[in-house]
Amino acid sequence: MVALQIRGVSEPTRSMLSAEARARGESLQEYLLELLDREAHDIENRRHLGQWGAGSLPDETQSVGLGKLIRSEREPR
Repeated sequence: MVALQIRGVSEPTRSMLSAEARARGESLQEYLLELLDREAHDIENRRHLGQWGAGSLPDETQSVGLGKLIRSEREPR
């Protein structure tokens, strides 16, 4: 893990983030880590969607029809 320090955060922004963390029963640290992890995940998803839209998926991926996907979700595991 690395330490991340953010300078220049306005007092209203810090107060809003702290209030949201308290409302969730989390520390500001926990809330901000979750927020950053979620944003990083979203960035990765957008990158994958961009590759998919450009038709540049890796060779090992397979196209699966929606019907097949739904059927496989209904089958017992």
